[in-house]
Amino acid sequence: MDVEKFMNIALSPTGCAVRSNQIIRVEEMIGRRDPLSELQQKIVTTAISLINSFGDGDSRRREYRIHIDDFSGICDLSFENIHCHLTGEIEKITRKGVWLYNTNSRLLIRTQWFQSIVFNGREIMFEFTERILALILKFANSDAVYHLVKGIQYKGRHTLSVFELIWSWKGKGVIEYTIPQLMQQLHLEHTRYSYGQLKLRVLEPSFEEIYAWDNAIHVHFSPIFSGRKVEGVHFAVTVGEEAREMRKREPEFKVLLPGQKPAKLV
Repeated sequence: MDVEKFMNIALSPTGCAVRSNQIIRVEEMIGRRDPLSELQQKIVTTAISLINSFGDGDSRRREYRIHIDDFSGICDLSFENIHCHLTGEIEKITRKGVWLYNTNSRLLIRTQWFQSIVFNGREIMFEFTERILALILKFANSDAVYHLVKGIQYKGRHTLSVFELIWSWKGKGVIEYTIPQLMQQLHLEHTRYSYGQLKLRVLEPSFEEIYAWDNAIHVHFSPIFSGRKVEGVHFAVTVGEEAREMRKREPEFKVLLPGQKPAKLV
């Protein structure tokens, strides 16, 4: 059987391009993850975040623990339904995994996320499969792991592209893009969106989803007008504690009024 044909079917089972948040690319590996429910996304991203919290990069460590109270808080689980709800989702997620294709060796690999998930009454322990753990540990820094976590969480078609755009400029002051540059960065140069369509269909829904997942990011965003035509955009991105304070005052994302420019960040 032709490996390339098998790979194409595994990475794009319907013959169409899959959503960007289902694609995983690390060095020579490219993969597609199975669809995950919202709770399953939280379980996977919580487990990945535990790897990053240790920061030791030890490939021999495959088990990562979290206290049940912390886990319940992150996953927004109430104790009234935690047992029936969580056991059902864990049963499903242990069957979920990733198709991986190694572009160097031309090997197509199917692997699950977890070898096992163990609960002892106080803690939940996640044991990753060997291939998934090796894949995660290939990420060079915390930003890359953070990017992987966000990529799994986002459901919107364009949210990951918008996140990639703004995250690289966090804390670097006011950034300016022309509309053609912005469209290219968001991989939308083939469309004929007006700024109004771009704002309504891409930018606002993506920023709203980013805000919904993370209260430690704040974005000032405004259009640049030339007469009555929008020729570009300004934006400034704040993260961390400063962003949390800003979000208390401005909890929801909003595009600034025409002519308003984000205040320069220090």
